[in-house]
Amino acid sequence: MTINSLSVAGQSSGVQTLSNLKEGQIINGFRTEAIYLDDSDKAFGARFRHVRTGFTLDFLQIQSVPQVFAWVNSFPTSERGEPHTQEHLLLGKGNVGRAHSSLEGMSLVSSSAFTQQWRTCYHFHTAGGAEIFYKLFESQMDALLHPDYTDEEIRREVSHWGINENPANKSLRLEEKGTVYQEMVTTYDRPVSLLFRAENQMLYGASHPLALSAGGWPAI
Repeated sequence: MTINSLSVAGQSSGVQTLSNLKEGQIINGFRTEAIYLDDSDKAFGARFRHVRTGFTLDFLQIQSVPQVFAWVNSFPTSERGEPHTQEHLLLGKGNVGRAHSSLEGMSLVSSSAFTQQWRTCYHFHTAGGAEIFYKLFESQMDALLHPDYTDEEIRREVSHWGINENPANKSLRLEEKGTVYQEMVTTYDRPVSLLFRAENQMLYGASHPLALSAGGWPAI
């Protein structure tokens, strides 16, 4: 497997492979922190850390379609569900998000995302081959780092008021809508979700990041 590097410790080194990789080696700004060996002591992956930002990259050579699992630390700072909101907006809203979503639709991709208490995770795999995979990975990172969604898209995705018509008598009524809001109403209808919330508040205190609702508390 080729790591495709042109720079090791600032010097040109040609093509870098897992077989001649060494701990401490710097490749395109990433320091090699560990080399993963299989049961025959052959390298099949490595952990790299970006020197400037601390970003961690685990690279594994496995017998499957190309895939990536990425996450960001996203501790909640309020009960408004900012981490969960970002999960919904980044890869589907704005020009950048919609472009990435359209690219996924044309690239034999299976993808998903979810928000945990302290991190937000994104993953995808494709049967389209390595070239398509790297194009998608670049597109996904661009969407995560350079979003351009609008305030109106935030409002409509999270929570807003809409008018619904009763088909039986044609009467109109106001309803609170929004994908994030509806999802969290359903979540907290389950007793186990309320139990988990109460348990964390007892352990950490109601205002602690690990006790706040990363998904968003519907009453707020």
